[in-house]
Amino acid sequence: MTTSPARAGCSYFGVRIPRHVRRDMADLAERGYTGVLHTFSENDFAYYRDTMAEIVAISHAAGLSVQASPWGLGRTFGGEAESRWVAFHPEECQVLDDGRRVAAACLNSPAYRDFCKEWADWVLESGVDSVFWDEPAWVVPAHVGVDDPARWTCRCERCAERFGGPVPGELTPEVQAFREASVVDFLREMLAHVAAGGGSNAICLLPSTEGTQGLADWNEVASLSGLATLVTDPYWKHWDGSAEEFVRRFARLLRETADRHGVGTQLWVPSFGLTREDVPDLEAAIIAAREEGVDDVWTWGYEACRHMTHLATPDSALVWEAVTAALTARPQTAPTEAARADLADLDLRSARDLVRLLNKEDATVPAAVADAGDALAAAIDAIVERMRRGGRLIYVGAGTSGALAALDASECGPTFGSPPGEVLAVVTDRDVDEDDRAAATNAVRGLVLRPEDCVVAVSASGSTPFVLAALEAAREAGALGVAVASVRDSAAARLAEHEVAVVVGPEVIAGSTRLKAGTAQKLVLNTISTVTMIRLSRTYGGLMMGVAPANEKLRERARRNVVLASGASEERVDEALQAAAGDARVALVSLLAGVDAKVARSRLEASDGSVRKASSP
Repeated sequence: MTTSPARAGCSYFGVRIPRHVRRDMADLAERGYTGVLHTFSENDFAYYRDTMAEIVAISHAAGLSVQASPWGLGRTFGGEAESRWVAFHPEECQVLDDGRRVAAACLNSPAYRDFCKEWADWVLESGVDSVFWDEPAWVVPAHVGVDDPARWTCRCERCAERFGGPVPGELTPEVQAFREASVVDFLREMLAHVAAGGGSNAICLLPSTEGTQGLADWNEVASLSGLATLVTDPYWKHWDGSAEEFVRRFARLLRETADRHGVGTQLWVPSFGLTREDVPDLEAAIIAAREEGVDDVWTWGYEACRHMTHLATPDSALVWEAVTAALTARPQTAPTEAARADLADLDLRSARDLVRLLNKEDATVPAAVADAGDALAAAIDAIVERMRRGGRLIYVGAGTSGALAALDASECGPTFGSPPGEVLAVVTDRDVDEDDRAAATNAVRGLVLRPEDCVVAVSASGSTPFVLAALEAAREAGALGVAVASVRDSAAARLAEHEVAVVVGPEVIAGSTRLKAGTAQKLVLNTISTVTMIRLSRTYGGLMMGVAPANEKLRERARRNVVLASGASEERVDEALQAAAGDARVALVSLLAGVDAKVARSRLEASDGSVRKASSP
């Protein structure tokens, strides 16, 4: 028996845009996962048939094995997905012991069994490695709006036909045996169908052997022909159990039952709905499963389901890193460092193919930036609030990140009229210097940071010592810290008040973050500086009004912008600019408000530089 992990998997659901899936599958593979479970819902069956096949292919290309789950199918399997089939076939639904019909398909319905086979055929055509029959069971009353856990099903006409007469209204031993036999018979038929189509089967049983849910004898299932893997998901919090004890109990039952029948084992632990306080229990559960001989352990679900309001917690990101480390037993590195197996022949490709490849990869970056839009906006709001109090925007970066930061900082003056010293960059352009914590600390402290200042640290990995030291110095001074990285929950993010994580996935050339990661950083920095300056009223509409007239081109741009914004003649604009000593904002206020340059300048100062406010009546 060993505690060393052999296989680790994760569920993935809700995303049906292949370019996003491609990035996430690469992330899973880089983190050390070996398999992924995709949810195949009735909605997917109706509207995403070919898309799901593409998603399976993407997962295989990332090196992951693929399982398919009948997510919410007929409301007889696990999952939040709703059932179209139930809506279209109410006469085939289950009946409670009190005679009420509920929105869940009856396992004894021939029509429903045929539908499940059609679903399985589609799943196999999609190219999955295994069909994962997830928690097949009679309906849980709460899942269909019945707030009474003592209620049970099913007493419908289909069940009566198999029972040999009306099913009694009491849960007698005979009725309980019939209910369990019906579940096993349903599974027997499904497994035989999949096996006949050349597919593999896994069955996930509820961690319950008594009561109205679950099966008393797991041997009945483990002995079914066509079963490859017996699975259970002992989510201890759902069953009010102790993590280590509860998981160990069902891991042992799973292992012993599977060994008797010569099938494989798999066990699932939750990462959804957990907080940082649950992490020790989560780690103990995984250790217990491994110690009981289950070498294939999975988690539900990707990123601890933080994309789903109902399942997420404020600590989802931390839980995700913790469960990943525990399952894979490997350090979690930035996805940009991953080597892609599908590019092993990169140096053999033609120039045109390489251009096409890089263009295709670059096209995924804007979507990744958009995914971080909420976090980016929140960081900008915090930056603007401090800069309105006289704070500075200070970028920090090394290598490519530093060069991009320096470029963005240098453009704020000419573009927006940002005064000298308002936007700065503390950078090193040599890779050897990125480990120099002292240099960053001294440089940042040399700026005499104040609480009004904002330090934006840029690092693809989020772990560059140079930027970490700068964030530590910012924290000491009470300045705002913002971490821009290509990995979530980075070391930099843990030192900052705001995290902007733009996960672009593995680079075409492993670790070359001047590619997608650099492009993402350029977009993020553009957004930070541009939106900040707009919010600080350095523009008027879509025009640059703070342009420093340092050369003929910029003077002509300022003149043209004043003409466009004011609607005045070129002669009047020239006169206003001359009176304003070339300051486009003063000239525009003068023209819009009908005041002289002196009054216009005074109005601007009183309105924090806002042309719109200064020119209002």
